[in-house]
Amino acid sequence: MEHIERFIRYAKIDTQSNDKTGTTPSTEKQKNLSRLLVNELKELGLEDAYMDEYGIVYAHKKGEGDKIGLNAHVDTALEVTDTNVNPQIHKNFDGVSVKLNDKLVLSSEQFPILKNFKGCDLITTDGNTLLGADDKAGIAIIMSALAYFHTHPEVKHHNISVSFTVDEEIGEGAKHFSLEKMDADYAFTIDGAHPSNVDFENFNAKHFEMDIDGVSVHPGEGKGRLINAVLMLNEFLNMMPKNDTPYEANEDEGFWHLTGVNGSSDKVHVEFILRDFCKEKLLKRVEIIENSIQTLLKKYPAIKIKYDIVDQYENMRQYVDKNPKPVEVAKAALRKNGIEPVSSKIRGGTDGATFSKMGLVTPNLGTGSYNHHGRYEFLVIQEFEKMIQVVIDILKI
Repeated sequence: MEHIERFIRYAKIDTQSNDKTGTTPSTEKQKNLSRLLVNELKELGLEDAYMDEYGIVYAHKKGEGDKIGLNAHVDTALEVTDTNVNPQIHKNFDGVSVKLNDKLVLSSEQFPILKNFKGCDLITTDGNTLLGADDKAGIAIIMSALAYFHTHPEVKHHNISVSFTVDEEIGEGAKHFSLEKMDADYAFTIDGAHPSNVDFENFNAKHFEMDIDGVSVHPGEGKGRLINAVLMLNEFLNMMPKNDTPYEANEDEGFWHLTGVNGSSDKVHVEFILRDFCKEKLLKRVEIIENSIQTLLKKYPAIKIKYDIVDQYENMRQYVDKNPKPVEVAKAALRKNGIEPVSSKIRGGTDGATFSKMGLVTPNLGTGSYNHHGRYEFLVIQEFEKMIQVVIDILKI
């Protein structure tokens, strides 16, 4: 149970990031887990382990042959709190449902994938927080693999490079990442779901912010003068493609997603994320937004609109195609463990996407955890354990 205890230990540390602070790390509490990991890495024989000024952890274990990198991120998602996480272990799951608390039930009716795990052991939340398996399960898998080599010094392995990044959940995991400090020939992020997946195609991503300044006048004197910023936003949203949201988008399609609105009739601030596997289609979404803004300005010349669209990450497929070795290595390790590998499109992003663009090709592997970013998140212990063995076999010579 050492590896399960390791995961639970990490999960109980609050490391939620924050996209409003403008600092790196975005929350100081992320460093609490980073410091713990430095100490544990040193105990496992990675004596050069350290945390840099940004909270990123680097460590190395000398071996033979390729320098293989392993990465996971310490922060958790913004959607649900990470404070006072209370993991629950459920033995021999019946394939139907798990009661999280008096109000919430994790059920196969709502999440059909649960039917696949009948007879397995699950770790869930108590319904009050997310679990943080994204990506503390990835951290625990890496640390458990390192623990194996520490207790089995007779087993030959490749040179191992480890990094644990911050702020991945706000798209800034690679902001201060150093290829030189990582010192790897290729790498893997352990930050996915199903163990069979070796994923190397992800969204191209942009972030959009807009401020609409209406014209504030007493409504009793508003005829022909008062321009309500909230109604301007409503008109803008009605110009967006109706069947192009996460609710409607198919697995190989992108979307625009409204993530936040704040304001009044005087002024409104809105934020979107834009996603697509195809760069050209993503740029088409940008074009629709900019045309819609111009339409509003022409119709209501008295309003003011400021907006900003910034790149977040790219699809790593183009870089992996140039260096497929890490994908081949991962697939061989999966097959050795009786798992037939598949590659699917990641409907999100990983630090590996930016690492790949920087020159370190980094496909993504699974953790055995599901329903990330919410109260219904869960980890399948048997799959988690299998992924520890897969990573060990990737590193073995």
